[in-house]
Amino acid sequence: MLSVANVRTAGGAANYFAADNYYTRADADRSGEWLGNGAAALGLKGAVDARQFEAVLKGLLPDGSRVGSDNRAHRAGTDLTFSMPKSWSVLALVGGDKRILDAYAAAVRETLRWAEKNLAETRMEVRGRERAVQTGNLAIALFQHDTNRNQEPNAHFHAVIANVTRGADGKWRALRNDKLWQHNTLLNAMTMARFRLSVEKLGYEVGEFGKHGNFEAVGVPKDVRDAFSSRRAEILDRLATMEGRGLAARNAANLMTRADKGRIEDRDALRQQWRDTSTRLGFDPAMVIARSNARSAQDLGNLTGVGSTMRAIVRNAQALATSLAERLGLREGDPLIPARLTNRSVEQVAAIHAVASAVRHLGEREAAFTRAEIYRAALGFALPTSLADIEQRVDQLLRQGHLEKGRGADRELLTTRDAISLEQRIIAGVEDGRGTAPAIVSPDIAGSRLQALSQIKYGLTLNAGQEGAGRLLLGSNNRIVAIQGVAGAGKSTVLKPVADILREEGRSVLGLSKPPQPGCRFRQPSARQPRFMPQAETCAAP
Repeated sequence: MLSVANVRTAGGAANYFAADNYYTRADADRSGEWLGNGAAALGLKGAVDARQFEAVLKGLLPDGSRVGSDNRAHRAGTDLTFSMPKSWSVLALVGGDKRILDAYAAAVRETLRWAEKNLAETRMEVRGRERAVQTGNLAIALFQHDTNRNQEPNAHFHAVIANVTRGADGKWRALRNDKLWQHNTLLNAMTMARFRLSVEKLGYEVGEFGKHGNFEAVGVPKDVRDAFSSRRAEILDRLATMEGRGLAARNAANLMTRADKGRIEDRDALRQQWRDTSTRLGFDPAMVIARSNARSAQDLGNLTGVGSTMRAIVRNAQALATSLAERLGLREGDPLIPARLTNRSVEQVAAIHAVASAVRHLGEREAAFTRAEIYRAALGFALPTSLADIEQRVDQLLRQGHLEKGRGADRELLTTRDAISLEQRIIAGVEDGRGTAPAIVSPDIAGSRLQALSQIKYGLTLNAGQEGAGRLLLGSNNRIVAIQGVAGAGKSTVLKPVADILREEGRSVLGLSKPPQPGCRFRQPSARQPRFMPQAETCAAP
């Protein structure tokens, strides 16, 4: 999983790191290393020096320049904490398979390079207005730790991103970290996708897929994972006593149960303690590691698939494609799936289907969506592919015209040919229907009749906007009428008396909505239960 937190302000951060030296203490195999184009531009390379690290967090840069001022608080940085799922920590730290740590570290570094290229921003004046602009450089101090605060196996990486980045004019400025927060689940999903490909090549089997791309190692029982997860249990126990259940409550529970991270005096003794706990539970991680080595020796691990049943057919791209299409519910002949899939890797075939399914899934709910939304949805299908393959497939669909970019204010959005065609048909239908339908109720009396029915039957007086929408629906001469309002504006409230009047006038009423929208709130109690049509919930009055 990935958690994001702002590092303390400049003065507080200096005291915090000086007193605890948490990030720079050598409690892991490596004390820390500098990453990123921003770090390189500042001459920050190799191992992290504690004093230099603190200075950069204060905004005091090696070239003598400064980001921030005495008159304004300076955010020290942003901490991205990448944590391996517990089963993988057990295999790596209790079982001793360091290849797992290397695979996760490589995945984290790949994610950080992507974040630097796509998410690093600052604020600059552009044509007289302050705007967020991409910079493509970050100064990152990466630290590998192997324990939680209860000294249990917990392999994780702190990527501390200093609050500095260099603009196109060469000047160092504060980093705008909004996108790092916004895309934290995507960053975790892409890390786990790359990690999956690596551990499967080592011969491990993956399973128990969770949110945001997380998954466990097959062969590590839940009771073993729980035995090494007392820190998580503490947080959940405290959370159970709190009124809230959201992210803010969980963060608060984390802080309330947070003990100081004590120094580990004897690491060999701690590892032996972990092994003794594992033995007491009847679990030997060496057995899981041995099975993975045997699978890898047979070259099965190099053929990543979507489960054991797939490994027999992964050499046949078309058979794999058929299986994926059935699993994802993609229709035969979908234009987003190439007719021929030969000479493609398993990862590429999986990416093709993941992107197609993501586009179809998003297209059912929105007319347009961002690249990041496609990436997040595609990775969420837990197929054996990477973000790089998914990005490549999205680019291919753009070149082929299956996806199209928006313009102007919508330039960051993508849409499909189908969505554009549907929009054009809707617009044509609206134009063709102008002035062609008789009013259902005379506009002169529609408002008063609507208010009277609403007050008598529902005990509600419609506001001016609601009454105006109702008059438009009942008194218009256009065949198609649309009303629009923000959530909570009372659209469903006005539709109830409108539907009643339509029935009084001998009209049938059919409500459609995307689940879980309130499409059937104005259904009469005697109406039959909702029936379902593709992509929509429907309910009809008799």
